[in-house]
Amino acid sequence: MEKIVILCVDDEPNVLSSLKIDLRRSLGPSYLVETAESGQETLSLLTELLEEGYEVAVVIVDYIMPGMKGDELLKHVHSKVPNAINIMLSGQADIDAVARSIEHAKLYRFMAKPWRSEDLTLTTQKALQSYEADRALKLKTEEIQSLNDELKRINQSLEHTVNERTLQLQATVKELQILSQLKDDFLHVVSHDLRTPVAGMLMILRRLQNKVPSDPTNQPLSVSLTRELLDSLVQGSERQLKLLETLVEAHFSEIHGIPIATELVDFGHYMQQIATDLESWLQDQRASINVVCSPDLPLIPIDPLQIRRIYENIISNACKHNRPGIQITLTASQRDSQLYCTIQDNGVGMPIEDCHSLFERYARGGARAQRSVGLGLGLFLCRQIIQEHGGEINAESSPGEGLTIWFTLPMN
Repeated sequence: MEKIVILCVDDEPNVLSSLKIDLRRSLGPSYLVETAESGQETLSLLTELLEEGYEVAVVIVDYIMPGMKGDELLKHVHSKVPNAINIMLSGQADIDAVARSIEHAKLYRFMAKPWRSEDLTLTTQKALQSYEADRALKLKTEEIQSLNDELKRINQSLEHTVNERTLQLQATVKELQILSQLKDDFLHVVSHDLRTPVAGMLMILRRLQNKVPSDPTNQPLSVSLTRELLDSLVQGSERQLKLLETLVEAHFSEIHGIPIATELVDFGHYMQQIATDLESWLQDQRASINVVCSPDLPLIPIDPLQIRRIYENIISNACKHNRPGIQITLTASQRDSQLYCTIQDNGVGMPIEDCHSLFERYARGGARAQRSVGLGLGLFLCRQIIQEHGGEINAESSPGEGLTIWFTLPMN
């Protein structure tokens, strides 16, 4: 640290020399004593000292000087070094000058000329002690302020972290609640959809059992079955098998992905063929289908079997979730380097919030699920198939406005 400076100002060189000798003798080499003979010289010297990094601790000024008087000089000094301790010397200073110095320059002490050397050195020592105490207090205050600022920063950071963790915890709890609800819904669907065909077959078998009398000899028996009963048993077994296959496929597709075997396909002809194949079934459902395709589409690399599953699943859902008379429209057009396809119906539609979760595992279309008898995995698998092709799939709808499911496929 640079030495602390004591600045003495008087227009009489002999007085300055005496001050310098007395202060150096009493204070020792720890402090640097500088002198100036006028107010202007004092301000120039003060600027140089401050620029060189010195601390001006005490300023001793004579009141009567040519040009700038002591009280005016101390006012300028105080504006530059407000922490300096100011002492005024004079045999002629009036009360008003002292009062101005006290008000504008925080005058520490006024000493009348001639002064005793012991009084001046003692006053200067006390002034230095006051300066050191003020400086130590200032440093301690700055340290405390710095600690307070750091504590405030830590508290703000901790508060931010707590809020962030709270939001994460709330999101996790909400996600767990959703997953728990999905699990409950899924178990309900599985128990219902797997029990229904089993209960039907069991009812048929018990009916047959009641027609056969008890035979303690366990002789072979013959039971007549109608075609209707056989068809019912077969359909129930097929439905059980399909539900189980869907569960297994959904599980393995999420882990290993769905295998895709692409080939170049004339997509317009491909869509028309799907519509033709489904026409008879759609007539039974009292639904109609229309195909709108851009005529200049290039050959598209797709897995025709898997993409067909998407069309069949979505068209089947449209018929299941709407009243008879539904109209379905298939479209395909080029958008930049992608094929943009839509499957639209004019049915009951659904809220937009249900569209966002339509392709999640076990999602069943909100209120539309009231007429659903599936596990909610069909559209989940549709999304897996599209993602394996490198495309996207989503839905747009509003209640009473029908449902549009769109997906994209890369054309290269």
